[in-house]
Amino acid sequence: MPALLDIGEVARRSGMPPSTLRFYERELIIESTDRRGLRRQYPVGVLDTLAVVAMCRGAGFSLAEIRALLATGGDAAWKHVAMAKRDDLRAQIRHLTTVADQLDHALGCPSPNVFDCEHFRAALHHALPVVHATGAHDDAI
Repeated sequence: MPALLDIGEVARRSGMPPSTLRFYERELIIESTDRRGLRRQYPVGVLDTLAVVAMCRGAGFSLAEIRALLATGGDAAWKHVAMAKRDDLRAQIRHLTTVADQLDHALGCPSPNVFDCEHFRAALHHALPVVHATGAHDDAI
């Protein structure tokens, strides 16, 4: 029988509280394989899974994206999940760079009131989705 770790040991080694481990189990991210009394037991490999989860959460992956990534078992299909997230992250980077540039301008703007600044007002114009007469939307950056 492979070695099992109880929930307290997994919490200690992973740095995640037991409540987080139970949450990830409910969300089908990890799975306990046994119980010793009321304490869940996990295979040692759960620590690798939790490390992947921590890395992905730090990169902004949703639980659904993490589930999809883990479901590949590391086979080539993981690349499709990773490419989609990479593209999403790059779009977010472009958006955040634009916002940071607009903030830089607003912080150095000579207008006495930033709401009177033409550049800031132009940025506001693009901040909301535009609804055309056809009902189509242009998403804001």
